[in-house]
Amino acid sequence: MPAAHVITPTLTPTPQSQLDALIRAGGFWGLAPDWVPRGGYACDRGTLVAALAALRQLAQNEAIRLRRGRAHVH
Repeated sequence: MPAAHVITPTLTPTPQSQLDALIRAGGFWGLAPDWVPRGGYACDRGTLVAALAALRQLAQNEAIRLRRGRAHVH
């Protein structure tokens, strides 16, 4: 009787898993410009929630300006 052929599934890495692996390996800093700070990041949830709220507000304000035809130009 022939041996049974075993098929092992290959997992295709997702973009998120690839990014996670890159960051765990320290590769992110090779992609970031030199002006990006390498330390001093907040680790507590409250600070992260406040930062997220501020970023959402900035995006919302920019969307309003674009709709009104007053885009901020750098």
